[in-house]
Parts: sequence; structure tokens; C-alpha cells
Amino acid sequence: MKKRNSNLCSVFILGITLILGSIQADPIREGQVLAEQLRSIQMGIPGSIQATLKVRKRDGSRMEHLVKKHTQTFDAGWRDLFEIENDGTNNSEWLWIDHPANQPPRYRLALSDQLPVDETAFKVLDSEQTMSPLGESDFWAADLGLDFLHWPDQRLFESKITRRKGVGCKLLESSRPSRSGLGYYKVRSWISVEHGGVVYAEAFDIEDRKIKIFEVNGVEKIEGQWYLKELKIRNLRDKSTSVLEFDNTAVSSSP
Repeated sequence: MKKRNSNLCSVFILGITLILGSIQADPIREGQVLAEQLRSIQMGIPGSIQATLKVRKRDGSRMEHLVKKHTQTFDAGWRDLFEIENDGTNNSEWLWIDHPANQPPRYRLALSDQLPVDETAFKVLDSEQTMSPLGESDFWAADLGLDFLHWPDQRLFESKITRRKGVGCKLLESSRPSRSGLGYYKVRSWISVEHGGVVYAEAFDIEDRKIKIFEVNGVEKIEGQWYLKELKIRNLRDKSTSVLEFDNTAVSSSP
């Protein structure tokens, strides 16, 4: 009888262990938790910055744009305003991205020689329109707003690649609810376990073809603050490359 009870106890403990293990290793739950954590902080390009946007087209031609960004922080979220100067014209592209707490980003765009005073001068962008080039570059509004972190389907993705840019990472896979042929519908992003930022990402179209690669380069810690040097996009479909070069731009407030 004691042996039988011992066997039953072993089976019970094994069952509990398997159940707890399956809960702890639930990739969907863990992915949702990680995405929620990332949404709660100012990811992407935090703070007010000035940068140079360098674009190299398929034919080898090159162009540069001055980019300025100002951030306003509110009790329940923040707002990013990008100014992208256009060469050859007096008008700049003004991209307004609102990040309300617990809600997806909201995008508005205007073309003007100065910041429009009237908010009606800005065009509200829908999810499809956020996936269009800014400043003739490979950057989209959805890229600058890290829109993929707000998609409903988030999960940790198992990969043999656990390090990117020399740091240990978690791999998050985000899937877009709309299966439109425009833009991309899936993003795999490597999140640094050291500073909590996205250091590398790959975007896929509806046919599961990789169309964009995102790289964060030159991340370093200065006086307890993380900074990045550049943000690079390789457009595999259009055979072009775009790079945003910053001046000591902080990527996280982590100590």
C-alpha cells in the first residue's frame, strides 16, 4: 500500500510540475507581458533630438534630410512631433504621433514650411497609411511609432539566435490583425535583456517574405544613461538603405 501511495504521489507531483512548467513557458502569455512592459515606456527614439536621415537608393543615388523631434510628456502618455526637411522644397513633413496610455499610437501628417498651428491641417493616418515612406526613405510612420508592439498577437519566439549586437536578447514575435497586402504583417524583434530596448528586428509581408531589417547601432552607457548612435533600415524589397544618425540620444532611463 505504501508503495502504491508513493507511486500515486509521484504521479501527482509530476503532473503538477508539468502544469506549472506549461504555465511558466506559455509563449503567448509571456509575449503579451513583455509587449505590455515595452508599451509603458518611451521606446524607439526617446526625448527631443536632432538627426540626419541618410538614404541610399537602389540605383546608388543618395540624399540627406535633417530630422528634428520634440517630445511632450503627459500624465497619461506622451506625444512625439517629427519634422523631416525635404530637399529641394520649402516644405517639411510634420509627423505627429500620440501615445495615449493603454491605447495604440495615433498618427497625423502635414506638409508645410512651418509647424501648422491649426490641428485640422494634419491628416489623420489609418493603419495602411502609416506604412508609407517618409522623406523618400525606408522609414514609415509605423516604424517610428513602434506600432507592432500594439498589435493584439504577441508571443515569445524560440530561436537559436539569443544574442544580437553583442547582447543577450529575448525574441518577440508580433502579428498584425489585418492581413492586408500593404506593408508588413509580422515583426520579430530582439529585445535586449540588459537595457530593455529593441536592438534588431525583421519585418515580413503577407507572403512571409522578409522585407525589412531594423538595426540599432552604437548603444553605450554614459553616466548611467543608455545612448544610441544610429538607427538603420535595410529595405530588402526595394534594395535601399536608410540611416538616422543621432547626437547622444538616450534609449532608456535604466540605471
